[in-house]
Amino acid sequence: MKTELILLCHATTHAMKTGSFPGSGDAIDELELSRLPRLATMFQPDRVVTSPAHAAMQTGRALGIATSVDTSWSDLDYGLWQGRPIREVHDEDAAGLGAWLSEPGSAAHGGESLEALQTRVRDALESNREAGVTLIVTHAIVVKTVLATVLDAPLTAIYCMDLEPLSAITLTRSGDAWRLRYKSSV
Repeated sequence: MKTELILLCHATTHAMKTGSFPGSGDAIDELELSRLPRLATMFQPDRVVTSPAHAAMQTGRALGIATSVDTSWSDLDYGLWQGRPIREVHDEDAAGLGAWLSEPGSAAHGGESLEALQTRVRDALESNREAGVTLIVTHAIVVKTVLATVLDAPLTAIYCMDLEPLSAITLTRSGDAWRLRYKSSV
């Protein structure tokens, strides 16, 4: 039986639209809710796992099957910047924000660095080797970190990635390695 992970970025939140760092209680933007029912026709996983963030759980529930929560897929811990507008953080700590946006080991916000996030996602990938199709609803920064890890790219590669809300990537397990699989939309 095949092993497949579908990593889905959760739907748009108000924080995303207003240029703020996310918080775990952020709900999906009201206008985005109408797009969610289509998810059930797009994916047919054996199981759905979500980050504990409210937006991820809302997105996961739209698939219409039981979900479970796994903290391994949580958003990056943004520390003191959580929920704050990016512009405000820039005005108060331009050097810290600049370091965080260019140095994967930086945790100027007092939270989690990208290097720490990468360690967490490596462990999460290792614990999701079971057969079947698992859809994981998580956060763009987590998906980018998974991509850099699976592709054995430098972690700075995430600064060159843009993932939209509700975008998905698929990974398949081949022997001891994960492979990126891109499905045709035709």
